Amino acid sequence: MHSLRTVVPRLSLLLCLPVVACGDSSGNVTDSGPGTTAGPTSTATEPTGPGPTTAGPTTDSPPTSTTTLGTDTATGTETSPDTVGTETSPGTDSTDGTVTDTSATQTNTGTDTGDGVLDINPKDVTLEIIDGAIVTQPYTATYNGVDVTGDVAWSYNKPEIGEIQLNAEFVPTGTLGGIGTLKATYQAAQAETSVSVKIIKKLDPGGLEPGWGNPVGPDPSMTIVYPYNETVFPLKVAAPVVQWNNVQNGDQYKLHISEQFYDYTIYFTTNTPARHLIDAAEWIAISESGQGAQSDPINFELQRKSGNNVYESVKQTWRMAQARLPGRVYYWELPGDCGGNANGRVLSIKPQEAQANEFFQPGFCWGCHTVSRDGRTVAAVADNGNIPFPTFTIDVSQEPGVYGNIQPNPGLGGTFSAFNHDGTKLLQSNDPIDAINSVLRVIDAMNGSILNANVLQPGCGEPAWSPDGLKIAATCGYEDAGWTFDANQANLVVADVNPDGITVSNQKVIVPKGGEAGRPAYPNFSPGNEWIVFGRPTQGSRSTGSGKLFLVGTEGNDLVTLEKASSDNKSFNPTFAPLRAGGYFWVVFMSRRDYGNTLVGANRQQLWITAINDPPNAGGDPSNPPFYVRGQEDCALSENAYFAPDPCIEEPNKVCESGIDCCSGHCIQMGEIKVCGEKGPCSEAGNACESDADCCEPGTPCVDGYCQQIFPQ
Repeated sequence: MHSLRTVVPRLSLLLCLPVVACGDSSGNVTDSGPGTTAGPTSTATEPTGPGPTTAGPTTDSPPTSTTTLGTDTATGTETSPDTVGTETSPGTDSTDGTVTDTSATQTNTGTDTGDGVLDINPKDVTLEIIDGAIVTQPYTATYNGVDVTGDVAWSYNKPEIGEIQLNAEFVPTGTLGGIGTLKATYQAAQAETSVSVKIIKKLDPGGLEPGWGNPVGPDPSMTIVYPYNETVFPLKVAAPVVQWNNVQNGDQYKLHISEQFYDYTIYFTTNTPARHLIDAAEWIAISESGQGAQSDPINFELQRKSGNNVYESVKQTWRMAQARLPGRVYYWELPGDCGGNANGRVLSIKPQEAQANEFFQPGFCWGCHTVSRDGRTVAAVADNGNIPFPTFTIDVSQEPGVYGNIQPNPGLGGTFSAFNHDGTKLLQSNDPIDAINSVLRVIDAMNGSILNANVLQPGCGEPAWSPDGLKIAATCGYEDAGWTFDANQANLVVADVNPDGITVSNQKVIVPKGGEAGRPAYPNFSPGNEWIVFGRPTQGSRSTGSGKLFLVGTEGNDLVTLEKASSDNKSFNPTFAPLRAGGYFWVVFMSRRDYGNTLVGANRQQLWITAINDPPNAGGDPSNPPFYVRGQEDCALSENAYFAPDPCIEEPNKVCESGIDCCSGHCIQMGEIKVCGEKGPCSEAGNACESDADCCEPGTPCVDGYCQQIFPQ
């Protein structure tokens, strides 16, 4: 929240209005009329107007998902259950589907124990599930040519795709496509082969397909404006609202999404502005049927029929990283054009839920927040009539949140801060409204006492603390420019934290202000401590001017512009997600770019997320086109996003997905579910570790403190 003008402090809504710290960075004065600060939990809405279409069934049981997609008030209700859903098949008549035996490229392997060889037949089968009609496949096993099918122990490693039953018949779930390994064990012998399932689905609720016909040529005008071509998505992110321009009311459309094991087509019609919200269950199925962001891209095609003319498809390529993005984004919101509430507040949003959450209502304007590494504590400052703005903490492990160890105290104040690795300390800028005298202090997060009153030197602010607690970063060298975020001069500085945890050494400038436009602003460390992402705004560190995003090594090495992520030149305040996922770093940032045809020319900052290649490609731009975080109030201003894990689960035996969900760091398989528990002899994939040697599975490295499965690319 870097939106204050240089003013003499006064007892007013300094924090919430564009005249003060942490205020509206757009510089627009908000209405200070009757507020609704203590109102009910906010539910963000999608664009008003005609809204995207949602043609097609929405009652199919979706595949494994532990998220709730929330309510999109402009387009309908989306839900995703907490358990694996099994779609009831219309029947098992094999004439409704296709069985393909690709025995020419058999992958069956048999183990010769010296006594004999076990063999599975058929081999390398692909089952096609067409419009929900389940096709099954019986198997046989022979040992030295003798049928032992009934005596074999069978297993299939992808239960979300299908299961092998006791009678040796493979039955797909019908919800997800993909490829898995069927294994047979008999005595000491083993054999295995691949079993693939491809889902083919066509929806035509309006009966539009019969009059479609052949294309007359390329579409003369239609352009897709969201998502962007080559966008990389994580698993379980809320389905995108596809948006396109230069079409007519009443035009008909054929939307086709295909990848190796999922093929989805829907026919529909819509008016302008033309939008279509991809069905939530279909989006999850498409996402989780993918085999790799690079090797199995999502081919998107949108074809239009206008009048009697059918045009060729307009095409894009999307990529699906094969891992979920854990955590949530805490962001500061000003009402903007929403009206009714002049007070700024901090909200949280999960990228997969498309719904914002007002998790704490203190009764006054508040912001300038940060979050502890375990996701259990938020630190912020209050605009309650005191200068500097009083610091306080919130325990967000409870719902709604409650005051933490530090309550608003006029004797302890500042603006931006950062937690250390274990959440026991805060590095905070005291921000005395003359940037040249701004200092960074270390505060005891347990009681609010000041442990070090000046960590670097005067003229420093915008602090960051590395996830391992061993380094800090800040911007330093401000001129006398009022608030720190009005200072146009600053360098990006890094220092080592000494063993005492409160002093530093080896301070050095890793990115000077230099002769480029703008200055470094709001650094943030990668989850593995090796990179820093930062913005370079042209108006202090506000989001009112131009701005690009950058990545640099913590030693000042490999500085690169994240051009694809910030191509709009209106991007600011990047923050890493708490973990890498699916072979990528993930960065949330705010941008004033247009959002498709929903926000056009509004110049209103909103939250976007970009995937950063891991490792960043040497000498090139490692970023990818970003996607919009659904669920924000698009009439409001979204500021200062901070990505953090969900509050970890303290209680054992609670359901979890991976180690980051549990305070113990370990999510243990218990029958058909996973629950929080303690580490065994080694760490399973997704669980906490200190080195590669801690991880059970060979080839599963310890990355960002967790045993990371090597995801297909």
